[in-house]
Amino acid sequence: AISVTTNTGEKPQSKVWTYAGRWWAVMPNSSGTQIWRLDGTTWTSVLNIAASTSTFADCKVIGNVTHILLYQGTSSSLVSVEYVPATTTYQLWATRTATVGITLDAGVETATIDIDGNGRMWLASPGTTAINVRWSDSPYSSWSSPITIATGVNDDDLCAVTAFAGKIGVLWSNQNTQRFGFKYHVDGADPATWSADEVPASQSAIIGSGMADDHINLAVASDGTIYAAVKTS
Repeated sequence: AISVTTNTGEKPQSKVWTYAGRWWAVMPNSSGTQIWRLDGTTWTSVLNIAASTSTFADCKVIGNVTHILLYQGTSSSLVSVEYVPATTTYQLWATRTATVGITLDAGVETATIDIDGNGRMWLASPGTTAINVRWSDSPYSSWSSPITIATGVNDDDLCAVTAFAGKIGVLWSNQNTQRFGFKYHVDGADPATWSADEVPASQSAIIGSGMADDHINLAVASDGTIYAAVKTS
């Protein structure tokens, strides 16, 4: 077990990964936000990556580098680390050792990251009534202004971003329409060019108090199929 100083939210985020035959995690404790290594049945702190004791991490692994979004509301940040085989640990990414501050929108509830086939990183987050994306090219030091891809959502709604089949996709909840929404962007296209909303599984949406709720987590199969675990109302 790890003694942490906040809960393990948020629901769309991923805080654990495997690399070099080991499990790793990002969680805060009383000393700050740590990268942890699982040694048998014990978690060992190997690197302190932030002073905050209340971060919510979303991790993206690209080979020996792991990019870590540390969500903290409107004042969030990005830390990148690289694996050190000789000591079975991680150190700050030599290409960009600095932590990058990312200012998110008022009303934000969570944020996630992924990297498209061209190496461009995308961040998706909800505002008060809109779903927004931002992008950055390596080494991810400078971020775009927000691009709004959906409006009319509830302040309680959220979203998640994922790369798949030469595209970047965003799934979001809309408790006002009682539906989920989904749009995709083709790698290399203008960052503001997105598909129409697919309103996924709308044919099954006549249920109870409505289909959409603010619980989403995504996985992508090798054939590009997106699997979404969601909670309805």
